[in-house]
Formats: sequence, structure tokens, C-alpha cells
Amino acid sequence: MTSMLSKETLDKASGTVGGLPGKARKGFAAARRRTKVVIAGGLIVLLALVAGGVTWWQIEALPDDAAFRLGDRVVTTDELDRQVDTLRALYGVNPPTEPDQLDAFRRDAAKSYAVAIVLDDAARDEGVVAADKAVNDTLSRFIAQQLGEGPQAREKFIEALGNSGTSEQAVLGEVKRQMTVAQLMDKVTGPITVSDDEVKKAFDERHDQLGTPEKRRLSNIVVADRAAADQVVARIRGGEPFADVARSVSQDQSTRDKGGDLGQVAAAQLEPAYGQAAFAAAPGTVFGPVQTQHGWNVGVGGATTPPVPATFEAIKEPLRATLELEKSTEAWRNWIATRITDADVEYADNYRPADPDAPPGVADPAPAGPAPQGGAPAPQGGAPAPPAVEPPR
Repeated sequence: MTSMLSKETLDKASGTVGGLPGKARKGFAAARRRTKVVIAGGLIVLLALVAGGVTWWQIEALPDDAAFRLGDRVVTTDELDRQVDTLRALYGVNPPTEPDQLDAFRRDAAKSYAVAIVLDDAARDEGVVAADKAVNDTLSRFIAQQLGEGPQAREKFIEALGNSGTSEQAVLGEVKRQMTVAQLMDKVTGPITVSDDEVKKAFDERHDQLGTPEKRRLSNIVVADRAAADQVVARIRGGEPFADVARSVSQDQSTRDKGGDLGQVAAAQLEPAYGQAAFAAAPGTVFGPVQTQHGWNVGVGGATTPPVPATFEAIKEPLRATLELEKSTEAWRNWIATRITDADVEYADNYRPADPDAPPGVADPAPAGPAPQGGAPAPQGGAPAPPAVEPPR
């Protein structure tokens, strides 16, 4: 144990010896030369450090390959990379290529994983855990939605996971984590009630935002760079059907087989630059290329549905549900903030987030990871993100 403490630390911790009377000081110096007393002295120093709230892992520097340390657990950069591989398979989380964006992504990924571990520990403390059968059933439904039913679909999914650097076991672990944390959120926040007066007040304050907004049917093609997007525009304007081009080149796994069809969407559901271009274009007119966080996009707009103002009776219960979610989210964020602060996560310099103690800035029970960098600029709410792995052909 003494090998973990440097001579300077030991000397500093036992610096009060200098204030002893001469005989005592000489006696102590002689005793330190005896091996057993040196060991005992080290134990006394360790006890003093623990009593003062300092533990050995707070004194010892982070290993060179560490991303962060949480208590006595060191998470290496390799472990963090494996977690990102799993998130890429489940949620389409891909590291960006620009240096500044990559640096922010790395820091966000470290914080996301640290918070996930904090919540794992909290769930264990509260005795909350998702049942394995429920986890397996959830993954099976996920696979069926993406690849169809049957054992062959699961085999394709597992093979695709391997091609992406992760495994079925890792994905099951992440699904279990998310389901467990969702149960933990229910336990922490408890039942939430919203009165009729609160609903009416919110309706009056939010009336302009509560109606059904203008929507437009859109189709979209996502490619990696501007040059590829320019080629897409040239092909479509040259007479090739938009849907055929989408099926041949689009990187959006969720819409490619549908010819790029995004369905009816509102401008607020889209990234601002893309939404502005999509709703400004005349029906049937190709727009773009537009760059978003997901890549370079070329789209075409279809029929537009006009907005419908909200009425209190029609919106009362959905608004109540929204207010309940807002209340539970606030309670959850405050609870998480306390847990994160108490955890005292120590980050390596290259992985330290801008605000280490801030709770996740989303309404989800747990952070799945940093902002996705792959996929379409499709609606930012609604159905779960499709997996970013492409089934082998």
C-alpha cells in the first residue's frame, strides 16, 4: 500500500513531527529506520488521509490510457471507443471528421458514458433492473422492424454488428441499461399530477405553438460530401427519378429503400437550414445541396398541408401529458445533477467536458450518447433512430 504514496506525500502528511520536543523527534527519526515502524507509519498516514476525505485514487494520477475515473473505476479510451461502437450500431452515433467537432464529440462521449455509469450505480442502489426477457424481446422487435422476422434477420443483424466493431452482447447491455434507467426515472420522479387550472394556463400561454403546424411531404437523399450531392442533383435534373437515385446512393438506412420518403413533416422537426430550404422550394422542385450535421442533403418537396389552430378541448389531455413530462423531467434532471456532483468524476485533459457536473440536456431518461453524426436530417422527434449498421448483402 505504501508504494502508492510518494515520499513527498508521506513526509508532508507526517510534517507535524518537526514540532515535537528534541528527544521525541530523535526517537521518531530512529524508529523510522526500522522496517516495521515504517510500515506502521504508512498505515497511519493512509488512515489520516482517509479520515480527511482523501483516497489513494484521488492522489494517484490518471493512467495514460484513461478517459476518466469514477471512484476506483478507471475507464480507458479503448473501453470508451467500444461504447461508441455500440451507440453507433443502435442510435447512428458516428464521430465527425472535423478536428474541432471531433474534440467536442470525444468530450461529450466521455461525459455520456460517465453519467451512464453513475445511473447504473444508482439503479443498483435502488434495486432497479430490467428483466432479461424484456430486454431480449425489445431487441427482437427492433430487429424485426429493421430487417424482418425470423432467425435469418437476427443473423444478419449480428453480422452487421460485427462489421461495425460491436456485438450482440454489447447491444443487449446497452438496451438493458436504457430500460433500467427508464424504470429508475419512474421510481425517482414518482407519480406526477397536473391540475385543470395548470393546463388552462399553459394553453393560454402556448396557444400559438399548440396548433397543428404547416406540414409538407418530403423526400431526401443523404451523401457524404458536396461533390456527391452535386452529382445527385445533376442526375435528378437530368431526368432520373428521385426515388431511383435515393435507392442507389442515399446513406440514410431508414428511408433509402422507400426512395427517400420522409413522410409529412413540419419545419420545426427539421434542422433549420434544411427546413428553410424544404419549405421555400416549389412543389416537385429539387432543393439543395444543404449541409446538416448528418451529411449533405438533396431533397424534393411534395404536397403541403395547411396549419390548423388548436382548441382547448382537443388539446387538453395531450397538453396535460406534456406538462406531466416536463415536471418529471425537471425532477429527474435535478436528481441526476446531484448524483453527478456526488460522483466527482475525474476526466483526462483530452476528455474533460465543458461542464462536467451539468445534467444531460435532454428529456430522455438517460443519455444515449453524443449527438448523432450519421443518418438523415429527418424529424428530430418520434420513432427511435434506426441502427447505423448496414446489413450485409
